[in-house]
Amino acid sequence: MFNYLSSPSNTQIPNAGNNLIGGDALSDILNALRLQASSYFCTEFSAPWGIKEQETDYGTFHFVVRGGAWLNMPDSKHATYLSTGDIVAFPTGAAHQIGDQPNGVCISGDELLTQIQNDKNPFAGDESITTLLCGYFKYQQHIQLPILRDMPNFLHIKTNEEPSLLWLNNLANMLAHESRSTLPGGTVVVDRLTEVLVIQLLRWHVNTHDSGTGYFRALADTRLSLALSLIHKQPAQAWTVERMAHSVGMSRSAFANLFHEIIGMTPLSYLSQWRMHIAQDLLKEGKESMISVAEQVGYRSEASFSKAFKKIIGISPGQLRRQK
Repeated sequence: MFNYLSSPSNTQIPNAGNNLIGGDALSDILNALRLQASSYFCTEFSAPWGIKEQETDYGTFHFVVRGGAWLNMPDSKHATYLSTGDIVAFPTGAAHQIGDQPNGVCISGDELLTQIQNDKNPFAGDESITTLLCGYFKYQQHIQLPILRDMPNFLHIKTNEEPSLLWLNNLANMLAHESRSTLPGGTVVVDRLTEVLVIQLLRWHVNTHDSGTGYFRALADTRLSLALSLIHKQPAQAWTVERMAHSVGMSRSAFANLFHEIIGMTPLSYLSQWRMHIAQDLLKEGKESMISVAEQVGYRSEASFSKAFKKIIGISPGQLRRQK
């Protein structure tokens, strides 16, 4: 039995009605993932052209600024046509092929990037022009959070066909413009705009993922999102399932069943994972004593903290600290 810090008698556990803490679980998770993103290039390609991207351990995306393209994925029987304004993203780094034909000749993405960086666009020409913006995004992979487990393999957003997505189209075009600009500070602007674009893509996925199960479904559910945010913001709190349920205006059994059904783990298991994620970061920073780290994530003793940490992370806190 883990020995959690007791809650002070004057501490009020917020409920769904008093809004002491806003439910923005997505922001918490994105901060935890330490998202980094940038754009490789925004370049004009003349037919015939094709890019083959191998599977990666980071996410990639393409935005069709002008013209059109065909997208092929190894597990798909049919190619997908991409029109001007389409954004496709591969949050899990899935392999794919994109070009002017469904099955045309391609060069590797790495080779293309090297040539473009050396001002040698292999697909330069004057006819059948497609302008393509390509980029990447990555996040901490060592953390054991269900959002990484449930990241979609593929996102396809047709920004020109949905009036509600005009803002996203404008953002992508602004990024494309900055990617080709030579103004001072351009690299920083491109990085920040790319990060915003990726966040908006994930937000779009949350807003359209209002059925089924998984972490993105939980983020779209007001009650579960609020519960997640409470855990994120108060990891040292003496949470019980009953207190979590009360904070979102549900009965204990209904909350526990909904949490497990949608997220795929119990509320207390999620709490433990989140606590150990925070502990990992604190230990790697090396500025806090072991007992201070333990207390910040809800444990009264080093022994109980170490036992919980090793169970979830696989090594002891001391071993992690020595790896730094």
